Amino acid sequence: MNKKKVNILLLLVVLLGALSCQTKNNDNDGKELVENEIENQRLEGLKNWKNMKFGMFIHWGVYSIPAGVWEGKEIEKLGEQIMRHADISVAAYEDIARQFNPVNFDAEEIVKLAKNTGMKYIILTAKHHDGFAMFDSKVTDFDIVDFTPYKKDILKELAEACKKFDMKLGLYYSTPDWHFNGDTQERNPTDGKISVFGKVSKENEDYQVAQLKELLSNYGEIVELFFDMGEPTADQSKRFAETIRTLQPGCLVNGRVMNNQGDFITMPDNHLPETPITDLAWETPGTFYHTWGYKSWVKGDPLPIQIKKQIRNLSKIVCMGGNYLLNIGPKSDGSIVNYEKEVLEGVGAWVAVNKEAIHDTQVNPFKKLNWGYSSVKEEENNLFLHVFDWPENGELQIPGLKNNIVKAYYLKDTTKTPLKISVDGNEKVIAISKDAIDENLSIVVVEYEGELEIENPVIKAVNNNFILNDSAAIKQGKYGMMSYRSILKDDARTWELEVVEEGRYEVEMIYKMKYAEKDFKIEVADKILNFSLKGNAKMKSEKLESIDGNEEIKQGKQGSKIKGKWNTVTIGTISLKKGIQTFNLRSGKEYVFVATIKEFHKKDRKYKGLNIDVAQIKLKKVD
Repeated sequence: MNKKKVNILLLLVVLLGALSCQTKNNDNDGKELVENEIENQRLEGLKNWKNMKFGMFIHWGVYSIPAGVWEGKEIEKLGEQIMRHADISVAAYEDIARQFNPVNFDAEEIVKLAKNTGMKYIILTAKHHDGFAMFDSKVTDFDIVDFTPYKKDILKELAEACKKFDMKLGLYYSTPDWHFNGDTQERNPTDGKISVFGKVSKENEDYQVAQLKELLSNYGEIVELFFDMGEPTADQSKRFAETIRTLQPGCLVNGRVMNNQGDFITMPDNHLPETPITDLAWETPGTFYHTWGYKSWVKGDPLPIQIKKQIRNLSKIVCMGGNYLLNIGPKSDGSIVNYEKEVLEGVGAWVAVNKEAIHDTQVNPFKKLNWGYSSVKEEENNLFLHVFDWPENGELQIPGLKNNIVKAYYLKDTTKTPLKISVDGNEKVIAISKDAIDENLSIVVVEYEGELEIENPVIKAVNNNFILNDSAAIKQGKYGMMSYRSILKDDARTWELEVVEEGRYEVEMIYKMKYAEKDFKIEVADKILNFSLKGNAKMKSEKLESIDGNEEIKQGKQGSKIKGKWNTVTIGTISLKKGIQTFNLRSGKEYVFVATIKEFHKKDRKYKGLNIDVAQIKLKKVD
């Protein structure tokens, strides 16, 4: 081959290489643009979702037919899991499903009820653990259209009603599928019942992805996909989440998709955090009783008590920075339970008057208020004080608010008659009536000047001694999205101290503890005091219990529920620097969230939460 031909060949190789690199770069650029657009839509969806605050959960399906009764017996625990709790075979459950004929279902009635309650979105159980699809699925006949005399797509009816009345639609989708798995179910070793934490086979994974594609393609805009239970692998969780985001990037995926693939935390059922959570978005699902699906024999609290409870749940969750998803469980004919309807009507009457303090608000800016909580609209310079405990002396104290108050008035007062304001040291004081103006929950509006500035109260030393107790503590939870169990309600307690005399302080503690022995640590700035405490109990571990989704995982209940005498012990000394210092009480070993129930059962349970009741921590200056 001559030199000229060699040069031509070399040139062609270079050109082909350059074209290949250019194509690869273009592909990479295009992929990056798509990924950026998906992420932008996801963030916009998250922002809009967080502003909605209040939604309706609907647990409804085949399980509403037995309504908590099987073979003449009332079945305890969750009605929607009656297949598990009564150990109903797949064939017997199919016989129940063939009877499902909700002729009294009225999608518009439900949407209007949600709207009148002040709710902004609705989430329907598109498929629960029983595997029955409440939509027209092409990958199974076990659905509302093909398997029942009703023959209509419930989800389609609801989607159309939501669109008509400007209500956002979300979907619940169960990872466990007891119908797909047949009668060879994975069972819980602690009670022998069908497991809610079963593994997902490859065949079931593909089936679920196919159904998710149907749900995200055939029913318009979906605002939230609520996964639940099961034990998917990391790759499966990622695939489920990516399936949603590829089809609808603005659809939020909840943390129960597991393996840290969610957009927000789903709190334990009916859980109200003690402190604001601002670093992660979150939602609390709530119900009126111990069940979500309809049970004929269940009774709720008297209406006035239930209405007040749900109003206060909504208020606290909003003030702590979350969304509240409140459940109804329709009957098998599709009608709404009268009791549930009346509760929502009562809540709705309150929200109609006080909606400014709920929707489009920001989190409580105060670390601790002895009468309740607050929400804020900083763009409007409005604080909303949610007064749970009405001051008997008629003085509502606002600690640490440095802004000048322009005006204060009751939110329900359409005339906005000003309330008298005074200043007492570092507190603003609003003169209010002797009795609460609303028996459910009263809201006081505070209009203030300038950018919101709050100097939270601190504990000061008396005779060089600091006295700390549980009532003054801020209880910090720890929350994650690794698994269903990634929740610690009492991971740490903190107190803010104003140290005038720096030096070494002796630490004495009066406490009760449920375990025989446990390690703890105190952290202040860069100082750490490690110590071990002995408890009254001989308990070193707890019996593992069944978890079905609404039953609390034991993690050390506080207060009087910890039995035994108070122990007093001096645990050492710690140096405190001058200024405002945060005093932290933590477990001696960090509790790390794990993905599987097998790993969960292997962990040392005494470090799942503080598991201690503190009557007092005394800091005495020694030099």
